[in-house]
Amino acid sequence: MLDSVHDDKNMAIHQGRMLISSPHHMAIRVIQETYDEATDNTTSKIIYKEQKGGDEEKPKKTTSKKKGPSTKVKRKKRKKGNTSKSLLVLVLSMGGIGLGLLALLGLLIAKFG
Repeated sequence: MLDSVHDDKNMAIHQGRMLISSPHHMAIRVIQETYDEATDNTTSKIIYKEQKGGDEEKPKKTTSKKKGPSTKVKRKKRKKGNTSKSLLVLVLSMGGIGLGLLALLGLLIAKFG
């Protein structure tokens, strides 16, 4: 189950510790994902995990050498700069719907009013 996404490593670990202290979660993992634009690959590694009833594990240092192969996931690149285009389409759509409703209201008033 995915609970949240954080840009800050310490905030993600803190959120994981808060989740494990609740009665609804038996175990948590904080996973760090790194995206490489040059190769279009994403690497994932567990930076913190804890299970109720077990010993607490402290965050691993990122300067240590990798102990095993990392999982690589290929992702599509995000398109940048589509916010203004999406906003324009939304405003024009809402305007068209509004004009249609006004025309319908005017027609009903002319016929029954």
